[in-house]
Amino acid sequence: MAVNATPIASDVALVYNNAGKTVTRRYSDLKVEASDADVFDVVAGANGFDSLQDLTMTSIQRRSTNELEEVI
Repeated sequence: MAVNATPIASDVALVYNNAGKTVTRRYSDLKVEASDADVFDVVAGANGFDSLQDLTMTSIQRRSTNELEEVI
């Protein structure tokens, strides 16, 4: 059975270490067309989200949601 996957939503989570505790900041409504490299640059680049935080970022997690349809 063949299946088509259509991207319908995407978000990113920034995970920080705050004195041994994990702190997560989520940003939703990313453009599904945005490349992983572009998302990384916006988050971790010189002027990205991470530059606005005093905490140490431990990871960047991107979550994508796809709609699956059977190809007939």
